[in-house]
Amino acid sequence: MKQLHARVRLRFLMVPILLLGLPTAAIQAYPLSTDEGFCARVQQFIAGTDMTVDNVVYEQDTYWTTFKKSKPLAQPLTTHQYVGYQLADGERTDYPVTVACKMKTAERIRTANAGMSDVTIAKEDRACQTWQGLMLDDIYTALEQQGDAALLSRERIALAEENNVYIGPLWLRPELYQVAYKDGDTVRLRSKALHVEYRRFMPVPDSFMGTHYCTMIAPEYLAKLLRGEAEAPALQE
Repeated sequence: MKQLHARVRLRFLMVPILLLGLPTAAIQAYPLSTDEGFCARVQQFIAGTDMTVDNVVYEQDTYWTTFKKSKPLAQPLTTHQYVGYQLADGERTDYPVTVACKMKTAERIRTANAGMSDVTIAKEDRACQTWQGLMLDDIYTALEQQGDAALLSRERIALAEENNVYIGPLWLRPELYQVAYKDGDTVRLRSKALHVEYRRFMPVPDSFMGTHYCTMIAPEYLAKLLRGEAEAPALQE
C-alpha cells in the first residue's frame, strides 16, 4: 500500500489582496499549479482563518486506500489532499484534473480552538464554488499577465450550481467526477461538496462532525480549458 507523499505546514491565505509577505515559491505556485499547499489555502479561505494548516498530500492511485479513510482535524488544523489525473471518461492525463480536499468547518475550528485569541476564524463557511470562482479569476488574470493569447472569452466560462451531498460515500463516488462540461457555447465548472455542521440533530459519526469536503477542478486543467488546449465534453451524468 502506498504511503502519504508529503505533509506541509502553511500559514498564509492565498488571496490576491494578501500576497505581500508570502514565500516567493508559494506565489509562483499559485494560481497555475496544484502544489502541496493547495488544500491548505482552500481550508483557510473556506473557514476565513489565518490559522496554520497541516496539509497531508496523497500519492496517485491511493484514493480508495489511504485517502478514503483519512479524516481532517480541527486541532491541530489538518487537511487532506488528493489530486486526480484522469478525466471523467477514464482517460489518463499527464496533468492534474481534479483536486479533492478534506477540511473542517469554521464552526468546528472555532470550538476546538476557543482558547486562541490571536487568530481569525469566520462565523460561517464559504462554499467550494466560491473558492472555485476566485481561482477562475486568478488563473484568467495570471494567463493574461503572462501574455497568453486567444484565451476563451471570460463570458464563456461560468460556475455550475454546486452539487451538495450529505454522506461520505456520495462525495467519494464517483472518483472520476466530471468537473467541467460544455453547455452550448459555455464551459461550466462543477464542484461537489459535503458540508456537515458540528452541531446537528441528525446522528453521524463524531469523525464526520464539522467537516467540509470539496472536489474541484485542478488549476492545470482549468488553464488548458482557457487556453483551448483541452475541450470540455458534454455533461456525462
